[in-house]
Amino acid sequence: MPGMTSVTARPRWWFALRGFAFFAVGGGLGALVYATVSHRPGGVPWAWLLFGALVCATLSALSPRRRR
Repeated sequence: MPGMTSVTARPRWWFALRGFAFFAVGGGLGALVYATVSHRPGGVPWAWLLFGALVCATLSALSPRRRR
């Protein structure tokens, strides 16, 4: 099947979704913690967080899988 890996048998969109979720959740929590600890006014740069999550999802979908 196209888009399937031989080792895990999961489609590439699964890896893209996982990469997006990890980047968005980790980056969002990290930005919120930094804003809380530093006591600086201003919001979290949500547009850059979304852009980074999309880039991470694209790279994780297009990168070759590891072989064990």
